[in-house]
Amino acid sequence: MNRVLLLGVPTESPMTLTANALARLGMDFFFWDQQQVSKSTCFVQSNEMGLSGYLEGPDGRVALEEVVGAYTRLASWAALPELQQRHADDPRVIHACKTHCALEEWLELTPARVVNRTYANASNNSKPYQALLIRRRFYIPETLVSSDSETILAFCEQHPRTIVKSISGERSIVTEFTRRDRDRLSLLKHCPIQVQEWVDGFDVRVHVAGRHVFATRVHSAAIDYRYDRSPQGAQFNSFELPDDVEDACVRLTEEMDLGLAGLDLRFSPDGRVYCFEVNPSPAYSVFESATGQQISHAIALHLAGL
Repeated sequence: MNRVLLLGVPTESPMTLTANALARLGMDFFFWDQQQVSKSTCFVQSNEMGLSGYLEGPDGRVALEEVVGAYTRLASWAALPELQQRHADDPRVIHACKTHCALEEWLELTPARVVNRTYANASNNSKPYQALLIRRRFYIPETLVSSDSETILAFCEQHPRTIVKSISGERSIVTEFTRRDRDRLSLLKHCPIQVQEWVDGFDVRVHVAGRHVFATRVHSAAIDYRYDRSPQGAQFNSFELPDDVEDACVRLTEEMDLGLAGLDLRFSPDGRVYCFEVNPSPAYSVFESATGQQISHAIALHLAGL
């Protein structure tokens, strides 16, 4: 039996859309609700016969050797509601740790398609490191990572506009460097920040799912369109990528060993295409609902090997 494994929270829209797409394909799938970890068990073994095991929860059990594809949007298990504020020696915490460790081991070793493996996701934990991968295919803004206030101030004075963004994979709001930030630079002694030159142009979010590519032009006056507080908010429209840009998106996604990625591009007036980030766990559902692009269908096809 060929099955697809979905790992996460069933009510999260990216997972729901993928489950619905798999159902329309007639593909057998098993949805493991991470919130039910205390009532679940994962067992994995590897020997001369190969990799085997099972994942069992309140909704059933799946033999891991039957899985041909897995889509994971697992949250940090320590942040699950039932585990917060509990001591490390609490039996529920120990059980959750063992279950997730076994599952992560399987996700890294299985020959099944995984969207996406932990090691591939990890590139987004360091934006400067990821930029080294991105620059193989796209332009990147001039960037400085530093905790030295004078160095940062000198960098910002070299450019008409600069922005401040997260160094890690933790979600943050991209903001413009302002006079107020100058007054706070003394706070950086033990906390480096990342500043980049501002790049004029328009934004395009590209989703790559397997070999399928979906591009969306973003219309927003906000620095970070995800947090556009204007009455109309950010607007999304389907966009046709130039062939060379589409090819670069696919190649970069493959080079990063990702089955699904969300690439944030900016097309500048001088013809250059910049890539700010490659998101290995994109919340694509917002773009699918706004444009009608069948991203979830492409993910389902990739997971099923079709």
